[in-house]
Amino acid sequence: MNRRVLRAMSAALAAMLLFSACGGSTGSSSTASTAEGAASTAAGESDASASATGEKIVTIAQTGDWDTFMPMNTTNAGADSVIELMFDRLMVINTDGTFEPRLAESWEINETSDKITYHLNPNAKWHDGEPVTAEDVVYSAQVASSADFTYPRRIRMQYFGGTDDSGMELSPDGIQVVALDDHTVEFTLKTPMDPAIVYALVNRDFFIIPEHLLSGISDADLATDAFWQNPVGSGPCIFDSTISGERVEFTANKDYFLGAPDFDRLVFRKVQSSNLLAGLMSGEIDILSGNTQIPLQDWETAKAQENLVTESIPTFAYQYMAMNTSRAYLSQEVRQAISLAINRQVLVDQLMMGEARVAIGPLPEDHQYFNENLLPIEYDPEKAAQMLEDAGWDPNQELEMLVSTGNEIREKSAVLIQQDLAKIGIKTRIQTLDFPTLLNNAREGNYDLCFIGSAGSVDPSESVPNVTVGYMNNFAQLTDPTIGQVGESGAKEITFEARKAIYDEYQMLLKEQMPMAFLYFTNTLFAYNNRLSNVPASTTDYNINKNVWEWKVA
Repeated sequence: MNRRVLRAMSAALAAMLLFSACGGSTGSSSTASTAEGAASTAAGESDASASATGEKIVTIAQTGDWDTFMPMNTTNAGADSVIELMFDRLMVINTDGTFEPRLAESWEINETSDKITYHLNPNAKWHDGEPVTAEDVVYSAQVASSADFTYPRRIRMQYFGGTDDSGMELSPDGIQVVALDDHTVEFTLKTPMDPAIVYALVNRDFFIIPEHLLSGISDADLATDAFWQNPVGSGPCIFDSTISGERVEFTANKDYFLGAPDFDRLVFRKVQSSNLLAGLMSGEIDILSGNTQIPLQDWETAKAQENLVTESIPTFAYQYMAMNTSRAYLSQEVRQAISLAINRQVLVDQLMMGEARVAIGPLPEDHQYFNENLLPIEYDPEKAAQMLEDAGWDPNQELEMLVSTGNEIREKSAVLIQQDLAKIGIKTRIQTLDFPTLLNNAREGNYDLCFIGSAGSVDPSESVPNVTVGYMNNFAQLTDPTIGQVGESGAKEITFEARKAIYDEYQMLLKEQMPMAFLYFTNTLFAYNNRLSNVPASTTDYNINKNVWEWKVA
């Protein structure tokens, strides 16, 4: 039956299941729980004091906000960190380019490389006790590609049959994802391709949501439905309560199919970066979220603490300064001059204290797809000044640099780059905005220069959507489709050699057109209390919260 047909019976059943899954919670009882949490916080009780109840409690700290609990309604890494606790992806992605089971216990591609088949773990269950089935995966793919639902990361769905180049369905429920049986689901690709693209990119953001609880809701209303106030997932943690902008609390899913977490309750807190180390030292914080790290100025002190485990982890994550190509005064020559004037090594050595690597593109030098013809990475302010003069730069022109509030490293990067640009005769004005506002301005092109970051990827096509005309995160406002088209063509090749040639060209085009100045690849300065053990800190890339079901808690 078509999932878009609203059936009274299924809607009523969904409501009953949702009520049961939340332990009888309603909007009012959830509010009461939140009020109790607020009162507890106001009374000065720390999370650690709750251990007096006999529960094992783990507290994760994050500096960024979360904007939703709906997995397909965000591009916010802060939200991903929370969502990943409640919902499952099909696989875990490792930094070495390998993959491990999560919801899917195995997978294979056919001989013609145009069909991927996933075999789901038969023990997986939703938090209401219902089994996770292949129909849930099909439903999730249909929502992600639905013309009636705006999935911010929908461009990732473009690889599947039945979708257009933006990843939108060509007809209702037209995406070619089918359930072969209760625990087997088949994805048909538009053309033969390297399956690593799907494994590394699509699965990074593709969380599975419950068809039996959501199919009675129209796609147009799905993102704003009350379900997401008390979400029911299949992950290692079960939603309990939240205080907006402050914390989310979970109970452990003791029936989790990959293993019961060795804690009873998990508290996910928003904490200012300046308070992270103190919280870790005192025991009020046990561990940092995957997208949060110890401030650089605290790193040496953190490493000296006997109660902390610390690790500096090189990553594919990169920082860049987007440049608005729609501004006539930011011509290609001017953008190249700006990039040439940035002293990236100073950013790495002084700002990052050596805990980073210089970047000239979206791939680090040790990435198997890196184009060595990009080396050496130039820094030449005299040449940059001459390029500006040749381009007819108006020295009275002032550029606005957008940077997000609360991100100390980006704020300091902006100041250093402002000084670099002043040396070649470019005036700049730094404007700090909260991150959601900054993103909105960048997407609408209301800026000159803007500091953004990306998680990077083991697959070389990760950055392609951001330089694709029409994509919401085309922050540089590119109207020339060349870079995006070349990058997209790499997805149509199967062999490493063929893909390498394409991404070599892609990287050179990025350097020539310079829609963004890539700055550096970050190390994650990771820390956790030694009461935790078996934390796979350095092995996983996009498994944001480090396999919480594997942790051991003293």
